[in-house]
Amino acid sequence: MLLLLACSVLIAGGAAARPSDQVPASRHGFPDWLRGPWRVLGADGLTSQRFALLLLGVTVGYLVVLACARAVSARWAIAGIVAVHVVFLLAPPLLSGDVFAYLQYARLGTVHGLNPYADSPMRIAGDLAFRFSSEHRITSPYGPLWTLVSDAAVPVGVQAGLWTLKALAALSSLGIVALVWRGVRRMGRDPVGPALLVGLNPLVVLYAVGGAHNDLLMMLLAVAGIVLLTEPAVPRSALAGVTLTAAAAVKASAALLLPFALVGTRGERRRRALAGMLAAAALLLLAALLAFGVDALNLVDVLGTEQQRRGLNSVPRAASRVLGSHGLSDGVRLAFAVGFGAVALGLLVWVRRGADWVTAAGWATLALLLSTAWLLPWYGAWLMPVAALSGDRRLRLAALAFTAVYLATKILPNLA
Repeated sequence: MLLLLACSVLIAGGAAARPSDQVPASRHGFPDWLRGPWRVLGADGLTSQRFALLLLGVTVGYLVVLACARAVSARWAIAGIVAVHVVFLLAPPLLSGDVFAYLQYARLGTVHGLNPYADSPMRIAGDLAFRFSSEHRITSPYGPLWTLVSDAAVPVGVQAGLWTLKALAALSSLGIVALVWRGVRRMGRDPVGPALLVGLNPLVVLYAVGGAHNDLLMMLLAVAGIVLLTEPAVPRSALAGVTLTAAAAVKASAALLLPFALVGTRGERRRRALAGMLAAAALLLLAALLAFGVDALNLVDVLGTEQQRRGLNSVPRAASRVLGSHGLSDGVRLAFAVGFGAVALGLLVWVRRGADWVTAAGWATLALLLSTAWLLPWYGAWLMPVAALSGDRRLRLAALAFTAVYLATKILPNLA
C-alpha cells in the first residue's frame, strides 16, 4: 500500500511541477489553477521514462495489495482507497484533456447561446475551455444527462469548473467502491478484496479520477442499478431500471448492461425493471428535446463517427499490425465487431439458460473492450466494478490481466 501511495504522490507532484505529456492541457499554458495544490511539493517534472517507472511502481503496489488482501483490515482498505483518491483528485488533469471538452460543450449552450449537439466548438475559439481542450472538431458525443450535469459547473467558471468535475469524478469513484462493498457483503462475501480491486485500480484512480472522466458517473449509476436489481426487495427493481437507463444517458456504453439485466431477471422483478427503464428513457428523451431540440438526435451520428477512430493500443489495431497492415484495416475492424456481436449474443443465451447475468455482463464488457478500435485506459472503469460484484473468480482474474497488459503497453515502450 505504501509503495502505491508513494508513487501516486510522486506522479501527482511531478505532474504539477512543470508542463509535460502527462498533462496534455499544459501545452497551452500552465497557470497555478491548472497545476493544483501539489505544486507546493516542488517536485521534479515527469519525463516519459520517470512516469513509466512510477506507473510501474503503482502497478506492482496494486498487485501486491490484492495478493495480500486477506491480511488487509477493512479500516486500512478504506483509508488507503480514500488516500489514493485524494492524491489524484488534487493532481492536475492527468493524461487527457477531456475535462475541458466537457466544460467546452457545456459552455457552448449556457454561455454562448449555442447548441452542443448542433454547433462545433470552433464557434467558441476564444473561450478559455476551448483553449485547453483537445477536441474541437465534432459536436458533443456525450449523453444528454451528462451535458445537463456538466452545465451545473459552468457558473463557477472554467478554473473552478475543472476542480468541480474532478471532485465529481472522485466522489463517483468512491461511490462505486461503496456500492461494490454493499453488494458483495450482501452476497455473503468478504468485501475488502473486491473494494481494493476497484478502488486502487490504476486505470480507475490514475486515469479516470486523475483525468476527471465522466465514465465514473456513468458507472456509479450502472453499479447502483446492478446492486438494486440483485437485492431481495422486488419494488427496488423499478429504481434499478431507472438508474441503468440514466447511466446510458451519461454515456452510451452503459447500454450494454440493459439486455443482460432484462434477460437475467424474472417475473415481477423484470416487469418493474422494464417499466423503470421505459419511464426513464421517455423522461430523458423529453428533457433532451426540450433542452436541445431535435438536434439532440445528432448524437447518434456522432457516436457512429467516433467508432471510426483508432486507439493506439486497441486489440484490433494490434491484430492488423500482425497481419501486415500499417493501420487498422476495415476487414479486421468488421471481424472484431462481428465477433463481439456473436459473443454478446451467446452470453445472453447463457443467461437465459440460468447463468448469473452480472457475470455474463462482465464478460460482455471485457469482450467490448477487446473488440473496440477506440480503446482508452479509463475504459477499464467499465469492467472493474462489474467484475468485483461477480462471484466468478475467472472474471476477476481476466479483469486483472486486462489491467496489467494494458498498463504494460504504457510502461514498457518508455523503459526500452
